[in-house]
Order: sequence, then structure tokens, then C-alpha cells
Amino acid sequence: MRIIHGSGMSTIMASPANFTGRVWRTDYLQPPDLDHLAGSKFLYEPGARSFWHMHEREQAIVGVYGNGLVSWEGLQVPAELRAGDWWHVEPGVPHWHGASPTSAFAHLAVTAGGPTIWLHEVSESDYRASPPTGHDADSPA
Repeated sequence: MRIIHGSGMSTIMASPANFTGRVWRTDYLQPPDLDHLAGSKFLYEPGARSFWHMHEREQAIVGVYGNGLVSWEGLQVPAELRAGDWWHVEPGVPHWHGASPTSAFAHLAVTAGGPTIWLHEVSESDYRASPPTGHDADSPA
């Protein structure tokens, strides 16, 4: 057992090879190998987002600040995420997430092990597609 105090953590810029715009990353749970839980916080400037990617195992994302967007294979337009919203990411489903065009966004990401498989950049037209009214996209289309 251990407690990880946020005040002692280092924050770094996330790799521009996997993100559009400026994104800061703080890794709280750094697993010794791919079989263990990983946990990070990401802070996106307005308009910043990840590239398309997928995970070998489940992931939970929890919005903690601002307004974000998420999308996954089969979803017609990005869904909104706000502080307090949870998103369950299923294994093997291509997806992306990031800030809205007008708001910074921060989220916690807890991944049940396994690698992240990075795909391609999110096109500007896919990113700027109008999200639905409200924020209840519970399942793929």
C-alpha cells in the first residue's frame, strides 16, 4: 500500500508524436510492467487532443476540469465530457479525447495494464464536428 501525494509529482509535456496542441501529463501510478495498473492526469489547452489510439485493456477516464470531447469508432460526432463525468473505454476500440475548442480540459486516466496502440492524428473536420446536445453518449452508435 502507498499514498501518492500530488504535490510531489512532476508534470511534463505529452509527446507531440501522439497529441495535437499542448498537453501536460502527470503520471501518478507508474507500473513496473504492462500487467499492472497505470494512472495519469492530463491537462489539455483549448483545442488540444490525443491522436486516435486504443488500449489492450479497459480504461476509465474521469473529467476533473473544464469541457472535453471524446469520440470512438462508430460515433458520428464527438461526445462532451465535463468535470465529474466518467467514461468507460473498452479494450480494442479506437478512440480519442481532448479539450473543446474553447475550454481547457483535465482528466484522470486509469488503465488496467497493457500497452497503448497509437494510430493517426484526428482530422480537423472530425474534431470540429458538432457534439450532441447535452452529454449522454452511453454507447457506440
